[in-house]
Amino acid sequence: MIQTNTIKTIFNTLLLMSTLSKVNGTVRQFHLHLYGEVSEEYGPHILCQIPNVSKSVCASMCLENAKCHAVEICNHGVSRCRITTGQHSSPMSNSSRSTCQLYRLGNPCREGYWDRLQNTCTQNITQTLPPNTCADCHCLLGLLDIVTNGEIRFTLSGGKTLVCVVEVAVLGLDIYKWTVIQRRRSGGSVHFDREWNEYKEGFGSTTSDFWIGNDFIHQLTNITGNHHLQIRMTKNNGQKLTVEYLFYIESENGGYRLHAASLDGSQNLGDPFLSTCQECANLMKFSTKDVDNDNDTIRNCASVSKGGWWHNSCQKSNLNGEFGQVNYTLGINWNKFTDLSYVEMRVRRL
Repeated sequence: MIQTNTIKTIFNTLLLMSTLSKVNGTVRQFHLHLYGEVSEEYGPHILCQIPNVSKSVCASMCLENAKCHAVEICNHGVSRCRITTGQHSSPMSNSSRSTCQLYRLGNPCREGYWDRLQNTCTQNITQTLPPNTCADCHCLLGLLDIVTNGEIRFTLSGGKTLVCVVEVAVLGLDIYKWTVIQRRRSGGSVHFDREWNEYKEGFGSTTSDFWIGNDFIHQLTNITGNHHLQIRMTKNNGQKLTVEYLFYIESENGGYRLHAASLDGSQNLGDPFLSTCQECANLMKFSTKDVDNDNDTIRNCASVSKGGWWHNSCQKSNLNGEFGQVNYTLGINWNKFTDLSYVEMRVRRL
């Protein structure tokens, strides 16, 4: 506990410090709440440290750094302001060790962690669930009582880590629980030119770019009831595109064959999933560079486009293809558009 009377005088019952920022003509106020004492040991949560500055200057520097969620004021020896993520600091009571005063940025989220970069509420939770209790993100709210928009990570009993996106609809009448099955961004460090077994098991990192795994996608989309696939894309110019389907895939014995349908029963002529063109994906088995299930008699479409997908002959959609190709047959594309910078595929039960 903080014992200093000076601190108690300056910080009232709420124990807060405020700083102002003027953005686009709007004055915004942020509060840094006195949380307790933490070890002075240096850790990866520390973004930078500055000697001999006041608390108000320290608070202002935190405000200027979108990754900052807390500051530490260390007065052992030279006074230092430490700008931190706030994620790895914890209170301590061992007064024999050098400590710093921890001030956390006020969190507007009811649950979870405030992502200042995205202005969303997020959680980085790892929780191992008992066997057979959860197969996807559908049961997440019942377990964690999360009711705000945000992103949650947790680990199933089999070891698979899921990214769950929670969306509260207008007026809170519906809560959507999405299980993310793929996420990519241009310039990412994870390449998608992989072999069959890698696509089967999944690869990448749920904190960056990943494919969750075809075995899991089959399991996920064959739980009782229909499943809603939402694909969210961003073009290089910032334009966003969202497409949605009824969706499931077969098991490995069936080649992870794709089954997609319109949510509203419409024909969707020209759709790269639903149309009957020679490049369209519906009812195709999955193909990789070492397992060729496509209908092209000359080429292996997965090898040409450098990404596993439900290739036909070849494709006018491949969200696992190589970024940066102008020719849509040679890389990532959606309906022949190749200028994609971000893509996310996610599934929920209906």
